[in-house]
Amino acid sequence: MMNLLFRSAMIACAFSALIEPTLAGGLVPHRVAYDLSLEGNPQMSDLSVNMKGRMVYEFTGNACEGYSVNFRFVLETGDAGGNSAVTDLRNKNFESGDGRSFNFQSQTFVNEVQTEDVNGTAIRDGDKVNVKLKLTENTEFTIDKPVMFPTTQLIKTIAEAEKGTTVFSDDIYDGSDGGQHVFHTSTVIGTPRTNPPDESEKPIGDLRRWPVTVSYFGAGAGGDQPPDYSISFDLWENGISSKMRLDYGDFVLNGKIAHLELLPETACNTPSASAAEPPATTPPVGNNPAADGKPATTDQPATETPKTEPEGDKAQQPKTDAPAAPAEPSVVKPAN
Repeated sequence: MMNLLFRSAMIACAFSALIEPTLAGGLVPHRVAYDLSLEGNPQMSDLSVNMKGRMVYEFTGNACEGYSVNFRFVLETGDAGGNSAVTDLRNKNFESGDGRSFNFQSQTFVNEVQTEDVNGTAIRDGDKVNVKLKLTENTEFTIDKPVMFPTTQLIKTIAEAEKGTTVFSDDIYDGSDGGQHVFHTSTVIGTPRTNPPDESEKPIGDLRRWPVTVSYFGAGAGGDQPPDYSISFDLWENGISSKMRLDYGDFVLNGKIAHLELLPETACNTPSASAAEPPATTPPVGNNPAADGKPATTDQPATETPKTEPEGDKAQQPKTDAPAAPAEPSVVKPAN
């Protein structure tokens, strides 16, 4: 379930990178934080009575230099007995501007103990994709069909919305679930909304926005099977996503914008050619955005936003000069 939460949350945030395709590469550098809350459901099991958290997505780059993403998703789950657990999911990835290569690192921590660490590189070779993973043991395999990497899928989605397309499908490789799976997606785009924005959306501006739903299916799913999960949100023409809804069937998480920061753009005049030497397996050095939109510190108590790295692993601590977002709510303890 945590893998599903991670993948859906990351993809949902990723759609906020989209802007009008007339701009170079179709993407704007930015950092956005969403507060997460559990949608009420009387049929939900008492085993998970509350979930609260935050996800932060940071996007930089352009079509010339490639695109870098730092993502963090922190969720605290509480049960009826007063027990709670904090899951901290982090991902860094880099995709070349021409969509030929994709590098990623994915880490999972539960109550500050690392439970997963995956590094991977995917290189496109015609209609195939060659993947190398660094797990407990190094793994290599080939995806023998056309697939899209995440940023390429984002560019396509905003282009389809501008054209008035209502439904399209793609196979996606994003390195999630241990980097060993391809997921089939079905995207539905509605007509532009005409109702006024709510208070959290007003800073975005007087712009067009579309309701979008993306459904994700496992590789073996049949045509009449329900999706593993679906993501719904309003996609604004300047690239911001609002009114996020992550539907897992048994429960639903809602995401509301808590902070948005546009980052400096780098001019790009000539799209990058296919990389003769793909980037290193580990994505370019960058700071994982903390769950509160600020760099994490090592002296935070466990009940607050988890530390960016467990004690004793100082090598990967965020740089202290990382840009910080002004908002600073921490992960809230579930109510008893």
